[in-house]
Amino acid sequence: MSFFLSLKYIMLTPKKNTQLSNIIADLSSKENKKIVFALEQLRKHGKKEAFLPLIDTLIATTDDEIKQEIINLLYDLRDQTIVETIISAINNKKYTSIKPILISIFWQSSLDGSQYISTFVRQAIKGDYFIGIEVLSVIENFNSTFSEEEINDLKFDLDEAIETEETEKINLLISIKTILDSLNIEY
Repeated sequence: MSFFLSLKYIMLTPKKNTQLSNIIADLSSKENKKIVFALEQLRKHGKKEAFLPLIDTLIATTDDEIKQEIINLLYDLRDQTIVETIISAINNKKYTSIKPILISIFWQSSLDGSQYISTFVRQAIKGDYFIGIEVLSVIENFNSTFSEEEINDLKFDLDEAIETEETEKINLLISIKTILDSLNIEY
């Protein structure tokens, strides 16, 4: 890399970091105009570092238009490197109120969360009906191959949950187990 290209890179990097910092700051603004502008900027210049502030705004805002715009932005995620961050948020009690939305990101945006199949099944077992519906949709869209042992363990966990479940969620758990039976298994 030439000196001038290196210098150009060094000079542009702080601007991008400042731009991202400004976008993140605007997400927590009390002014809806600033939040909307930040969302527009994220759509153009989004970075995964903005994910947690974005979902914090989703929880905090009372404006339905802003909520829907955030959800639309989340459903348009394409960067596979965000998967671990989303899974961490799903497992974080702070985000319990938006857990179905966080789970649905995987099937809405076609992100591959297959390596976290155990997390999804646990969420379906522990969560409410809406979480279970989203987990079912996510698992139905998996195209990966899974270890026989992992799938059998998950089916065992589902069997235990089905035995103790007393709500309409029982049929949902049975459906999830059926989907697990149809996945590609590595023997």
